Amino acid sequence: MDSVNNKNFLCVVYVLFVLFSTIHTLNNFSIYSEESHVQYCLCVPFWQCKEDFSGLDDNGLGVDVRERSSRPRSFSSCTGDLDVCCNVECGKKGNTVAPIVNKKIDKRILGDATIAEFAEFPWMLGILKGRVYKCGASLIHPKVSLTAAHCVSSPGDYVIRAGEWHWERQTEPLPHQDRDVDNIIIHEDFHPRSLQYDIALIILKKPFKLTRNVGIICLPQGIPKVNLSHCVVTGWGKNSFRKGTYQPVLKKVVLPVISRSKCTEILQNVRLGPMFTLHDSFICAGGETNKDACKGDGGGPLICSLEGKPQRYQQVGIVSWGLTCGMSYAPGVYVNLVMFSEWIDKKMIEHKLDIDIYKH
Repeated sequence: MDSVNNKNFLCVVYVLFVLFSTIHTLNNFSIYSEESHVQYCLCVPFWQCKEDFSGLDDNGLGVDVRERSSRPRSFSSCTGDLDVCCNVECGKKGNTVAPIVNKKIDKRILGDATIAEFAEFPWMLGILKGRVYKCGASLIHPKVSLTAAHCVSSPGDYVIRAGEWHWERQTEPLPHQDRDVDNIIIHEDFHPRSLQYDIALIILKKPFKLTRNVGIICLPQGIPKVNLSHCVVTGWGKNSFRKGTYQPVLKKVVLPVISRSKCTEILQNVRLGPMFTLHDSFICAGGETNKDACKGDGGGPLICSLEGKPQRYQQVGIVSWGLTCGMSYAPGVYVNLVMFSEWIDKKMIEHKLDIDIYKH
């Protein structure tokens, strides 16, 4: 009899141990850690996960039963009965949550840009300095933002905001998130006057939680396989060059990337003279009337849709500089991200951060 009781007791202890371990795992934010590797995933209804999703596991638990590359499956703290922790797909436009838009809101910036949908570009970030908006940026990893070096070259207390849409609204369908900065990595060859190598990485003290309005943008690996005639720049910058005002709501404008030779020729003729040559660290986009980034958009992403996947984007540039805003004779100049792929990977690896998360 005692032997039976002992066995029953041990059985109960074992069950409680397994149950506690499972609860402990599920209560951790959906991250898989092994040495320096961290996997992030996003809680979504299972039908919104990747095409190869095979459903719930045998026990009916809401888990991601697939593997990404050689990574083990990741468990989740998803609370919905039909939610799963779906591996992050960079560059995926958000499933917009439509807020009520005041009809009096000005829906145009520089003439042909419009208000972005809430959560349409979940990788879009705002850089605040002293709690005041300064520049744009993009999220390439839950702990890393990408921006222009000129935005963060001066000392100060910076805060990075994700998930923002309308800066003057206290309530939105999903909340924004703020993170303090741990380290700023400015390219070693950045030149403040010419703005060559105008690129920086911002390492955050705490990762952003990936949600419907906070996501990762893809970065180029080699020659971008994107539609360069249909790119998008987003930001909260001014709506005109001289007397414009910063925009409280996120705006977007569709632009084409133009060739280096054409851009060099235009900039030479407009103001910079025959000796000017566009540096390899830059690309150009725009040059159409009332379609441009402007002051305050610096650091923000220039993104282009992937070939054959119009709802998925890759970042090809960072807003850097221009001669004016929205003039047909003057394209905007952006950081050429293809040139910095290896530099970004190197810095990420040095900080023991996953570089696969922004690859498609």
